Amino acid sequence: MLDEIFRPRPPGTRIVLGGANLHGLYVTHVDPAYDRLLARPDTLVILDGMPLVWMLRARGHKVERAHRTTWVDWLTDSFERAAREGKGVFVLGHAPEVLETGLALARARWPSLRIDGHHGFFDMTAGSAELEAVLARIAAAEPHFLVVGMGMPRQERFVDAYRERLAVPVVGLGGAAFAYFAGFEPTPPRWMGRWGLEWLHRLAADPRRMAHRYLLEPPLLAGHLARRAWTQRPQSP
Repeated sequence: MLDEIFRPRPPGTRIVLGGANLHGLYVTHVDPAYDRLLARPDTLVILDGMPLVWMLRARGHKVERAHRTTWVDWLTDSFERAAREGKGVFVLGHAPEVLETGLALARARWPSLRIDGHHGFFDMTAGSAELEAVLARIAAAEPHFLVVGMGMPRQERFVDAYRERLAVPVVGLGGAAFAYFAGFEPTPPRWMGRWGLEWLHRLAADPRRMAHRYLLEPPLLAGHLARRAWTQRPQSP
């Protein structure tokens, strides 16, 4: 993944790193921006959840446990490599306290790292003064790597709407990864992710916020998938 992030790209081209998990699969049924973004040819979809690995296997795809990866596994390594190669990083998202704490930690750990950011609480309406200020700040920073962590589907809506104005070679949909790095969310043990149990750790850590995602969305998603299968079934002659 790091080689993909840091490999040279022709000027004016970019790649979007988008994550796919059960929550994202549910969002595709309620927000077209997420589905549209992941379907674009310049979006690299990352398998961020064992349930999707199991679903793909059930459909005959040769997918292994090792194909499952998440930002928590390599965000820190990406900062280290950016510092070593002199590449800039911009973090867009999170609450101001989370952002500033994470930026301070990164600068202290890698003094040569060129990193900046802006919190995720701004007006994304096209033409708004706040949006224009954010886009101008990203452009002025000239990052190689933009990490957008505003949660699904807000982060996908932002990138889908304004990707052509982001002169950044790599745009990553990072979710809560930077909050983990900043120490504002407990990082699940990595073995839990490999066995499809990371959701249990996140639910226990923040039940009020995560209950809908992990307890209500799966049966709702099952209903969406069942309806799709029914409407796409072969018709009798």
